[in-house]
Amino acid sequence: MKQSMSLTSARKTTLIGTAILLVALVAAWMLVLSPRSDAVAAVNAEVTAAEEANQALRVQIEALRARQAQLPELREVSKALDRRFPPTAEQAKLFKMITAAAAQAGIAPQHLASMTMDPPAAVGAAGTSAQLPGVSAPIGQIAAQKLTINVSGTPSQIRAFVGNLEKLPRAFAVNTIGFVQQAAGTSPTEDVSTAPDAQTVTITGEMFVMPKVEDPAASSKTG
Repeated sequence: MKQSMSLTSARKTTLIGTAILLVALVAAWMLVLSPRSDAVAAVNAEVTAAEEANQALRVQIEALRARQAQLPELREVSKALDRRFPPTAEQAKLFKMITAAAAQAGIAPQHLASMTMDPPAAVGAAGTSAQLPGVSAPIGQIAAQKLTINVSGTPSQIRAFVGNLEKLPRAFAVNTIGFVQQAAGTSPTEDVSTAPDAQTVTITGEMFVMPKVEDPAASSKTG
C-alpha cells in the first residue's frame, strides 16, 4: 500500500515537473525566441531589398556606361548639325560662303548683284518629326530663311554656282532659278558679266537654323 502511494506521488511530481517545463518553454518562446525570429525575418527582408536595389543600380550604371561610350559619336553629330543648322542666322558668315561659292564657279564678286535674306520662319507643323539623321527636334523648332540671290554669269558658271550652293557647309535648298531679261537697248551694268553668253538669273533658296543640340553630359551635370 505504501509502495503504491509512493509511486502515485512520484508520478504527480513528474507530471508537475513536466508541466512546469512546458510552461517555461512557452514563456521562453514568447519572450526570447519569437522576437528573435521576427528580427531575423526583418533582417532577411532588408537584405533582399538591398540586393534588389543594388541590382537596379547595376542596371543604371551599365546604361550610363553605354551612353558614355556613345558620347564621342553624339558630339560629332552635334557639331555637324551645328554647322549645317546653326542656332543663329550668322548672315555675314553666310554671305562670305556664298561669295566663295561664286568665286569657285568663276563668278566675280561684283557679278553677285544682290543677296537678300528674309527673317526666319518656322518650318512645318510643331510636333512632327524632322526626319533628318540624328535630329530629334520637331520641325517646329527648325526655322527657314528665304534667300534671294541675283547673279550674272555664263550658263556653265551658273550651273557650277548652284552646285556649290548645295554643297555649302550650311544646309541650303535651292527652290527656284529664274532668268532676268535685260531690256532691249540698255547697256550692261557693272554687276553684269560681259561674256557673250552671259545670263542674269535670280536664285531663291532656303537656309535653316535650329536650336543648338545640347551635350547630354553637360545637361546631366547641371541637372
